[in-house]
Amino acid sequence: MEINQLLNVNKANLPTGNASSEQAHTPAAPPELSLLLAVLNMVDYGMAVVLADTGQLVYANRLAQSALHPASTQPTGLTVANGRVSARHSANDEALAQALARSKTQLRGLLSLVGGASETTVAVVPLDISQDSQQPRYAMLVFAKQHLCDTTSITLFAHEKGLTGAEGQVLARVCEGMRPQQIAVCQGVQISTVRTQLRSIRQKTASDSVRELIEMVSVLPPLARHMQQFFEPHQASGAAFG
Repeated sequence: MEINQLLNVNKANLPTGNASSEQAHTPAAPPELSLLLAVLNMVDYGMAVVLADTGQLVYANRLAQSALHPASTQPTGLTVANGRVSARHSANDEALAQALARSKTQLRGLLSLVGGASETTVAVVPLDISQDSQQPRYAMLVFAKQHLCDTTSITLFAHEKGLTGAEGQVLARVCEGMRPQQIAVCQGVQISTVRTQLRSIRQKTASDSVRELIEMVSVLPPLARHMQQFFEPHQASGAAFG
């Protein structure tokens, strides 16, 4: 399977930053490519591929498309304008250009993007797909997770461990960094109820402490939050923008 097939198959669905542009017909993908794209869309990390020379966006999975959309409210620090990935704040333009330039020499890097009161980090990874120096150089952008523990993994974990619905909600709140008193207020129950639920959760998950419980959940496989994709294998390309 050629990488150009992967990079070309969902170009029609990538954001351009130009609402008036017409969307091209999405090319049909061979079965093995459709499977690979479905896999990339199920990972809870935004991943995009750009040309290292120009920053032109040539592929993005669903989460990356959402993050790069010009109207996105996610604190990712990057967007797409005229088909190219750029910084949302001009103060980060030089850092982005330097990270892409380093990737051309096979150097990985972490790109720190600051905007307002928020800061996020994007990994810039060189993709060495050809020894020919005349061929285009690609870089992969890997976006930071928006949450320590994604909701899909927590839901599946809670079900696997036999937690009740209320215990699953408490587990999710704990992973958000809430303390028992805050959880009690949020859930509308007594703090003693929350402590009882936490005891039950620790017993069912064989965790000796809340810290150990959080560590257990934080290293779960990163499953994307679009569970319906399990039942729609034919939708292999990235989501279209409306």
